[in-house]
Amino acid sequence: MRLSGLVAATAASILQLGVSTVHPPAVWAGTSLGQTIFETKCVGCHVGGGNVLSPGKSLRLSSLERDGYSTLDSIVSLTRNGKGQMPKYQGKIPAVSKLSDEELEAVAAYTLAQAKAGWPSS
Repeated sequence: MRLSGLVAATAASILQLGVSTVHPPAVWAGTSLGQTIFETKCVGCHVGGGNVLSPGKSLRLSSLERDGYSTLDSIVSLTRNGKGQMPKYQGKIPAVSKLSDEELEAVAAYTLAQAKAGWPSS
């Protein structure tokens, strides 16, 4: 299997695990709601603010600014609707994968704060 196929297969496996795991209703000890959601739903592809599927489309501030996702509203919209390989978290998707508006805003705020800080906690 070529490396890109291996990466895609690994990412698909990670995503499958994430889809079958409901994030806890309570915030994990010592984490914010946004961090809890990020660590449950996003870290499989975006560990350390990177992007295992498309390295040029990371969550680093320079990438977010370049791609037009450097505001809370733009990150919420991307997370809500998805784009390309990025799945959506609202709409016609399995209930286990859906995020509420409050959860979308929390994970977007966490992502933007981490990007502005250079992803120090990763």
